[in-house]
Amino acid sequence: MAEYETPGRTIEKYPVLESIKEIPAVIDEHLPTMDRGLDEYFDRNFPAIISEWGLVTSIHLKNLERRLDRVHGQIDLLEKNRNALEKRAAALKKELRGLEGQ
Repeated sequence: MAEYETPGRTIEKYPVLESIKEIPAVIDEHLPTMDRGLDEYFDRNFPAIISEWGLVTSIHLKNLERRLDRVHGQIDLLEKNRNALEKRAAALKKELRGLEGQ
């Protein structure tokens, strides 16, 4: 038994005590805090902040990922055809020398 508790009585008989326990939560809900203020500010101004600060969004990242995939595919294709391209370049160089010699 607690030091100030009346024998035979429980908290259920004192609803006031239960409501006192809820006071901190009620106060937290109604008091403005820096976190809540910042959250509201960012919610209202997020598109402008992204634009002004030049931030990257998930859409930008997805577009960049798609572009990188395409470039990677093109590089792979060039690597596969490298020998053929080198042969064509050598043939063109030979033809160009022949034309310059005339």
